[in-house]
This record gives sequence, structure tokens and C-alpha cells, in this order.
Amino acid sequence: MSETAQNQQNSLPTPLFGHRDILDRLYAGFQQNKLHHGWILSGDEGIGKSRLARQIAAWILSVKPDSDNALFGRADILEAHPSELALDGEEARLVFANAHPDLLLLQPEEEEKNKSGLIKAEQIRKLPAFFAHHSARSKWRVAIIDNLDVVNRAGMNAMLKTLEEPPNNCLLLLISSRPGQVLPTIKSRCITANLAPLSTPDTIGVLRDIWPDADMSMLEVLAGLSKGAPGRALQLAEAGVLDLFEASCRILSDSRAKPADIIKIAEKWAGGGARGRPARRAASYLFAELLSLASLYSISASTALQNSFASIPFIQEAARTLASHHSAERLAVLHSDLAKSYQLNEQLYLDFAPVMTKFFFDLHSQSAKR
Repeated sequence: MSETAQNQQNSLPTPLFGHRDILDRLYAGFQQNKLHHGWILSGDEGIGKSRLARQIAAWILSVKPDSDNALFGRADILEAHPSELALDGEEARLVFANAHPDLLLLQPEEEEKNKSGLIKAEQIRKLPAFFAHHSARSKWRVAIIDNLDVVNRAGMNAMLKTLEEPPNNCLLLLISSRPGQVLPTIKSRCITANLAPLSTPDTIGVLRDIWPDADMSMLEVLAGLSKGAPGRALQLAEAGVLDLFEASCRILSDSRAKPADIIKIAEKWAGGGARGRPARRAASYLFAELLSLASLYSISASTALQNSFASIPFIQEAARTLASHHSAERLAVLHSDLAKSYQLNEQLYLDFAPVMTKFFFDLHSQSAKR
């Protein structure tokens, strides 16, 4: 995500779309004075887990020190549900600007020596001291770890003491796209909230907040491609690959496509270095989803039509063509090969062009259907 898009999302609060179920659970626990101290917000990448965590923090940190049993100490918003809270107050602005003194946001530090991209154990060790301090503006203190997937075992062990002996009026929000990798000792001390992808209307709503002047047809395509993950839609848009993906699908749908044209378009996905990384990442996602849809068509057309990718005509045509050319088993092999090749190339900084060229020719060929 570009710095501009990040600022659009985080500097000024915007309405929250989706995730009402988790907000209902938090609201019920808070109203009953039984809010659990540790939560794991899990779900696919790009569905808004970070945005949700900040919404929750803004809501909790609106509680004032003198509010006793009141949610905010103000009668006009005493019964405010977190999804209905108008995020236009000073507390919310401070939270979304990462400037609230009662909020600790832990992310990978952007520095030359942190090439691993991990949240380091010494960062996690800030938690006890932060929670031990008296709150400055609120009745509560909130810490967000964004995200748990880049915390190593030493870091996870470092947060156990906080989870085992939580101070009063403290909330720890842990974000994860891969909860299966979280230590059982952490899971057992937290409530795991499994977040679902957003609906298509909600996804479009998020994108319209970011790009209010964008063409609706483009937003609909992005919503279909992102499968309920607005963050992924942002990545695809900023990678600038929408036209390239459409052209690729049309090539794969054309049995008369020339080898030179196949090579040319395949190589466009394979830019090198950091500059080409967004396109390569987009390729690994988009073509994996295209193959998944083709596999569904190969098995059951009615099931395939429930996939959001099938709502986009040029993708539907390509998926149907691939399903007529390859068995579901063959498509699964191609899917696996692409994923492995992408990971290997990114780890070893190899040339991605041969991978994409072979992949395109394998797709364009006609293997035995059964």
C-alpha cells in the first residue's frame, strides 16, 4: 500500500464497513463489565483487521477516567455501539494518527537493519511498562500488535506475562492472517475472532471512501477481484495490473494466440527488483484465483458462479476455456507449481520471466481433459 493510501486510511477516521459480529461481542462484554483483555483478530489479508483494531481502540479510549460505569461518561453517547460511533472526535483522530498516549501500536520498524521485516522481541517487551503506566487521557490503555505473523517465538514468549497477569482496564489486540502459527499458550489466553471477508457492497463502500471520484465499474471489478478484501483491492490497483490481467485472460481464451504474443504478455508480469514486486505479487494471487475458478467450472458450473471472480466477464470466459482444456487435477498442479515458483523466486531474487512464460504456455496448451 502506498503512503498516500495509508494516510487516507489512517489519518482521518472513516466509517467502518463489515465485521459487525465481532463488534457486537465486544459491546456485550463491555456493557457487562466482562470485556476480555486479549483478542486475536484473524482473517484473510486485506479484509480490514488493522482498520477494525483502530476502530475498537478509538471506541475504548473514548472512555474517560471519571466515567465509572458509563461507556464514555457522556449521556448523548452512553449507549453508543462501536460500529455506530461517529469517529470525528479528538480521541479517534489521535488513535488514527497513532498519536494517542494511551495507545501502543507495534509494527515492524522501518529501518535499514530490520531487513527481516519482523516485530522484534524488544518491541514486545514494551508492553508491561506501557500497561503499568497510568492512562493519560482515557480510563483504558490499548495495545495493538500489527501483526502477530511477523513476531518470532521470542517475541511471542515475551508477551505471555502480560496475557497471564493483565492489568485492569487494558486491552491487547493481536492481528493475524495465519492464526495456525500462533503459539498455543497465546491462543489459550485470548479470544480468537475469525473475521469474514466483506460483502461486495461493503467492499465497494470502502473503496469509494478512498476514491470518491473513481468510476463505479472499476470499483466493481476491484471488489470482485479482491474477494471481500479491500486492502487487496488497493494493492491490485496500485500495482497497475488490471488492464494487463484482462489482456492476459483474453490471450488465454484465444486458441489462435501466437507464441510471440504469449511470451510478450507473460514477460510483462515479471519486472525485476522492488519496482516489479507489486506486479509479481498480483500475478501470484490473480492467476491462482483464476485457476481455482477454472477448477470449479471443471467440476460444477453452478458452484463456480458463486465465486466473485465469475462475475467479471473476461475472467469467466478465460476460466471456462481453461476448464475445457484441462482437468481439475491438472489445474491444481499448475496452481501449486506457480505458488512454489513465486515463493522461490522472491526468496532467491531470481528472474520471474521464465516462470511466467512457462506458466502461460502450460495454460494455453490443451492437456487431456480426463
